[in-house]
Amino acid sequence: MRSECYNGSGASTSSPKRRVNVVGNGRSHHHHQRQHHAAGGANTHRDTTTHDRVTDSPPTLTELPPSSGSFLHISITKLAIGSRLFVIVLQLVANLLLPDHEAGVFVAPSDKNASERPLDALVRLVLGGLNRWDGQYFLHIAEHGYTYENALAFFPLFPFILKIVCSSLSSYEVITFVSYRELSLLLAVLLNVVCFTGAAKALYRLSKHVLGNQKKAEIAVLLFCFNPASIFFTAPYTESLYAWLSFVVMYQCIEDVTSIFLTIPLSLSILCRSNGMFNIGFVLYFAVRRIVAQYNVHNVICICSRLFSMLIIVLFHYGIAQVYNYYLFCFVQKFNFPDHVREYAAEHGLVLAGNKTDDSSPWCTNLVPLSYSYVQSHYWNVGFLRYYELKQLPNFLLALPVVYLVLSNSYQYLCEHWEYALRLGLFRLTKKQHKVMRPYDRFALVFVVHALVLTLFSLVFVHVQVTTRLLCSASPVLYWYTAEYFTGERAFIKRQVIRKLSKQVKDGEENSCTHVLNHIELSDLLDFRWMNGRQQTILVYFLGYTVVGTVLFSNFYPWT
Repeated sequence: MRSECYNGSGASTSSPKRRVNVVGNGRSHHHHQRQHHAAGGANTHRDTTTHDRVTDSPPTLTELPPSSGSFLHISITKLAIGSRLFVIVLQLVANLLLPDHEAGVFVAPSDKNASERPLDALVRLVLGGLNRWDGQYFLHIAEHGYTYENALAFFPLFPFILKIVCSSLSSYEVITFVSYRELSLLLAVLLNVVCFTGAAKALYRLSKHVLGNQKKAEIAVLLFCFNPASIFFTAPYTESLYAWLSFVVMYQCIEDVTSIFLTIPLSLSILCRSNGMFNIGFVLYFAVRRIVAQYNVHNVICICSRLFSMLIIVLFHYGIAQVYNYYLFCFVQKFNFPDHVREYAAEHGLVLAGNKTDDSSPWCTNLVPLSYSYVQSHYWNVGFLRYYELKQLPNFLLALPVVYLVLSNSYQYLCEHWEYALRLGLFRLTKKQHKVMRPYDRFALVFVVHALVLTLFSLVFVHVQVTTRLLCSASPVLYWYTAEYFTGERAFIKRQVIRKLSKQVKDGEENSCTHVLNHIELSDLLDFRWMNGRQQTILVYFLGYTVVGTVLFSNFYPWT
């Protein structure tokens, strides 16, 4: 659906081509072709960034400078699916051309005596490069459950969904054409494509609301679709599912933090990844913000009671998963595991579920018997500053770009709005703050703090190279920061206006409106020549990590 274009009198007569965009200032600006030529380009640039320094009024349609009609639009759905297909094709080519690296890591055991199904070879050929690293764990859990204690590091939601779908399909004839493992791989990739598309749409909706700027929201989604951790959003990992759930939680917190429906994505995000617990912070923050804004005894009681009920529901779901882990590894019992699963445990010294001994699973005797911290520490060497070794320097360099982007931009935001940050963004703005702060600045504080906490936590406690995919899937701030580089500079905007005007003079097309609702405009990010060095560096970083990461990951080489 295309937006309508009108001339100054409101009639839809012939007029120079214009691009309709959504901004937050509530004013319409009409730039006519003759006015631009008469002014000799002197007045082609208006301060298009002033719309960011207004109140929280809802965005309205406004027009940006005329264009030549060379814009390339694509729907968010097509962009998201297209980016996943690009990753799938790239891993296929890389997996065919390059030999696999002997990584010496967990490879899910398979029954060597099982018969080959007709489609098994085809699935492995097309998608085999995605079944690497942690993907082996997720597919093993989907097929056999939590057979080994080290698998408890991976939360149950994603493999549980695969288990349900695969088990449902096993009653149909499709299971006769493809083995359970290959079917799980195929369904995992399809599930991630669907979740990635949902995440892109959720990010777009969240970005429009927070940024108050349609163009920035578009660029944020475009960068998300080719983010530095793209391979993990397609392989059998939880990144796509978690990103979708997290962005939905964030948006719902802004819209109505007391809605009981918020417990659904919040509970699922906690069952999806361990850092889903951080999403509770958004609920608490926006609940307190609402209490401060609508303070009276009745509202406080209602909001607190609703919030308490929601948290009880969320923690109950998380508790069920922990009780199940305790049941598996803290008792001696007999499980009917296949022989090849038992043999793999014996060969690699893994703790098998139901084989509790006095020396195994010491977490079972803790006052609060939670397995996750023990498993991460014992099997993955995760702990305070444990990763700070000279041999890990390449991994620190891998994580350096995303760490720099988040820390530098967060530092700049906090310096510019330090007084507002000290007040936690909960109280009314002063007149000075009201004049200088954009709508984004008022909403962004909790998102900035969230990204900062995740970054610092990753640098201190976890494997530092994981920081890239952790931030790419858990925080929209990375995409907002990078989108700002493409839309927040007057020099770049002016250069865009001049470029589009020059094209308009060249072809002189009319009677067309270039902005398409719910679509992404690709032209501004496809013309590499008109970008400054910083913008080019960001694109090279995003696309370079997408390509290099896919090639290395698909052949079992270490990546983020």
